[in-house]
Amino acid sequence: MSIRLCIGDYAKNGYEPEHMGMKVYSLEELCFFIKENAYLLDDGFVEEGLGSWLVQECGLQELGEELQKASRKKVSLKSFVGIILEYACFFTKEVNREIENILVENSSLSVYEKKKARADALVKKGHYGLAGKEYGKLLQMLPDDLTVLKGDIYHGCGVCLAKMFYFTLAGEYFLKAYELTGKITSYKQYLWTKRLSMTEGEYVEFLKEHKEAYEDSVEMEEYLEELKTQWERSHTGMLFAGIQREKELQKIAEYQNKLKERVDYLKDAYREMIS
Repeated sequence: MSIRLCIGDYAKNGYEPEHMGMKVYSLEELCFFIKENAYLLDDGFVEEGLGSWLVQECGLQELGEELQKASRKKVSLKSFVGIILEYACFFTKEVNREIENILVENSSLSVYEKKKARADALVKKGHYGLAGKEYGKLLQMLPDDLTVLKGDIYHGCGVCLAKMFYFTLAGEYFLKAYELTGKITSYKQYLWTKRLSMTEGEYVEFLKEHKEAYEDSVEMEEYLEELKTQWERSHTGMLFAGIQREKELQKIAEYQNKLKERVDYLKDAYREMIS
C-alpha cells in the first residue's frame, strides 16, 4: 500500500469548515478532522473555498482544482470526501470506507441527530466519559419540542453512567427516557439499575410498590443466573476463582499479590473507559 504523509505546505492561514468552529492547517489535519467529525458533516462541507485554500495555502494545485470542479458540479458529500481521502492516503482503505459509510448513513439526519450518532459511536467504542459529555452538550442545545430525541439522549446518558457503575444516577436518566418515549427498553434498564443498586431486601420492597414491574423482574432474575454462569466460565471468572483458592489454602501473600495485580489492571481499564 502506498502511503504519503505530510503532503503540501503547512498553511499560514487555517481553514474553518462550515459550522464546525475550528481550523485546520494541513491536508493531514483536514483528513483527521473529517474522520473525527464524519457524524456531523453535511453538504455545506462541499464548497469551492476548500479547494481554493488547498491551492493557495498548502500548494496542492491538483487536489485543490479537482475539489473546485467537484464543488461546482455539486457532487455528493461522500464523493467529495472520497477525493480528499484517496489523494492523501492518510488512512487505510478500510478506514476510508468506514468514513464514507458514515457519511451515507447520516446524510438525511438533522444536526442534532448527527451529534447523537457521534455520541452513540463513542459508546460503542467504550469511551463512556466522552460520550456522556457529548450527550450533555446536546441536551443543552436541543429544542424542547424534540421530545423523543431528548428521551433517546437521556437513555444514552443512562447507558454511560451505568457502564461507569453509577447505577442510581443512571436509573434516573432511564426513567426520564421512559417517561418521554414510552420505550420498554428504557424501563427495563431502569429496573436493572434498581436491581444493581439495592440490596435484595430493598429490591423486594421496591417490587411490592411497583407491581407492574414483576414480570420484567422475573425475566431479569433468570438472565442474572445466566450471566452468573457465563462469568464463572469466563477467563476473568476463573482467574478470580484461582485467586480465591490461594486465600482458602492460606497462601495469603500470594493471594494479596495476585489480587492487587488484578485490581490495578481493572483500575487502569476503568480510567481509560471514563477518560
